[in-house]
Amino acid sequence: MSTVRMSSSLQYEIADKAKRTFEKANPAKELDSMLGNKLYDKYLKEKLETMQGFLLMEENQSVLLRNTVSIREIYQLNLKLVYSELRETTDYDGNDVPEIVTEDMRFSLPVTNRQIMALLSSEPDSYRDAVRVDLILDISGENEEGNASKAVLDCPLVEEAFNTRMYNDNQYEGARHYKDKVRETISSFTTLNQALKAWPALKDLVDQDKIDKVYEKVERKAKQQQERESIEIHEQELNSVILTASLLGD
Repeated sequence: MSTVRMSSSLQYEIADKAKRTFEKANPAKELDSMLGNKLYDKYLKEKLETMQGFLLMEENQSVLLRNTVSIREIYQLNLKLVYSELRETTDYDGNDVPEIVTEDMRFSLPVTNRQIMALLSSEPDSYRDAVRVDLILDISGENEEGNASKAVLDCPLVEEAFNTRMYNDNQYEGARHYKDKVRETISSFTTLNQALKAWPALKDLVDQDKIDKVYEKVERKAKQQQERESIEIHEQELNSVILTASLLGD
């Protein structure tokens, strides 16, 4: 059995593959591809169309320069969910005190077949043919004790976005923790050979060329033994000629 040293680079390779293995076993969740359209229709469509209608009213046309506004396709919804969490912090005296911390989640969601009256600069040709719209939703609420906390999300669309992000964040942290744990575990071994004996399943996290190197000496000895056994079958017959010739001399 050839010795493969557990070098820092090998530890990194194994830990990186461990992370990818965790991600394969725990795939991230995908958002509904039409979520951007659905959120736009629920929260922005009516408001923006009302604004657009105002801009297009005949009595308002006289105050609008021809190159000030233009109908543009919407290609992206930038969603920002704002919420508060109650966390325990430590004050200067070392006492645990509650603190309300504001967090946010951001999403870039595709939007299709939606248009908006977009405000332009004096050089409208410098703008792209499609635009982005922003949606900020504060989903903070109060729990039974009256403290700020994540609200119960009563909108299925917002709930999907929030829960998917939380799930994927937890999966990301899980992958990072698994990678660190594997790295910590294998760092106690000086050779890959030792690690494989202690943790046989580790072979699935090691590149095949390293595994082959570990066992190449064993395979070589096995091949030598096999060749020896094939010779033994005819060895006496073959040797008799050599022995007779040596006895007769030159």
